[in-house]
Amino acid sequence: MLRFEGLILALALILLGTARAEGPVCVPVNGVACLVDEGGNAILDGFEDAFTVRDGALYAAGKRGNYRLYDAAGNALGDAAFAMVYDAGDCLIFRQGNLYGAMDDTGAVILPPEWTQLVSDGEGGFLALASDPLDETSDEILRVDAMGETTPTGVHTNIAFSPLRSGRMAVRAANGRYGAVNQRGELVVPKRWMGLSAFEDGLAIATGDAGAGLIDAHGREVVAAVYDWIDRGDGIIAVLSEDRVDVYAADGATLLYSVEGENLEAAVAGGCLLVRDGDASRLYDQSGNVIGEFGPSFGCAPGLDGQLIAWEGDWGEPCAWLMDRDGGEASGKFQHILPLSGGRYAFATMKGVVYRSAELGRVQTSWDYDSLRFGLMDSEGRELLPAEYREIRALGEDRLLLVTDDEVRLTDVDGSAIRTWIMAEAEAPTGE
Repeated sequence: MLRFEGLILALALILLGTARAEGPVCVPVNGVACLVDEGGNAILDGFEDAFTVRDGALYAAGKRGNYRLYDAAGNALGDAAFAMVYDAGDCLIFRQGNLYGAMDDTGAVILPPEWTQLVSDGEGGFLALASDPLDETSDEILRVDAMGETTPTGVHTNIAFSPLRSGRMAVRAANGRYGAVNQRGELVVPKRWMGLSAFEDGLAIATGDAGAGLIDAHGREVVAAVYDWIDRGDGIIAVLSEDRVDVYAADGATLLYSVEGENLEAAVAGGCLLVRDGDASRLYDQSGNVIGEFGPSFGCAPGLDGQLIAWEGDWGEPCAWLMDRDGGEASGKFQHILPLSGGRYAFATMKGVVYRSAELGRVQTSWDYDSLRFGLMDSEGRELLPAEYREIRALGEDRLLLVTDDEVRLTDVDGSAIRTWIMAEAEAPTGE
């Protein structure tokens, strides 16, 4: 199958930021973390670590592994300290030591940390485990109400919980087969699958003995589980057999188009399908129109606002560009391009030394990873900041964090400084 791996994905993990932030943002600075308002003024300061719990509303700050909850004005909420917390929508799930509990958005504890696994059911109750989910014994799922009263469900699992999606959560039997439970812990998808993804819009990718397909929230096959590969993107689902790729609408029921050929490989990028037949690559839109034909080394990944990040050529060379949804080139060529937010991208540069490899019988480039630097550009490839930063991170939709050897800078999406911290004097930030 066609996969996009390697350093470019590792860099993406560095550069991808939080979801849209409205209001204050958390800024980690050389071991000292703070919460700042839109003008760069510190709301909370002097902490070892801080992170966003709910955009524009709730934040965690403290020492790593020992946090407290704060609101957007910097007020401490509740008395509970925790090692980690995440927003479950109708409540917050927190961990103390190895046990989980729940609190509301005022910091008041709803459920004490007494559970080895805990998820909200979205209706005021919870699903929980009271024993180790990672040992060799399957554990019974418990239904817990808001008062802490427990009811056994009779359903067992031997994997850690994941948040319910579309009212479903995957469980696994002792024989390694997967199924899913609903909000009440009832088994609604039988444990017969070799693999099961999270449910998105009521559908999950399921892998069985005959291949991969798509099932609905009741376990019914929407796309028969007989394919070599299946993936989904923005509004499409693609399945691959030996000599055919079928592309369905997001409901999995409407066939949009098919591509036939021998020894096909396929990948979904945004709402586009990329098909490779060994000699060439073709990029199709949602209607099946060919919007680009390329060589066998072509690859692409979702960009921002419907754009694609495309590349073709040897890794490290200036071979990456921005592509509009109609296949047109939106920028010039760069060594690497990675999405940030607010219509902004990071481009990377890296120095290399060219030599001839006797073993391979061709000219190679040895890349100096210590020389890797990032710059900032817009969606048309116009440079906003030169490639002189060790890291550029998105802090919501309209804030960026830029890091050099000497300083950390909070900026707007155009790179204009809002506040700067000198690395050697991180405990005494200077306004700018």
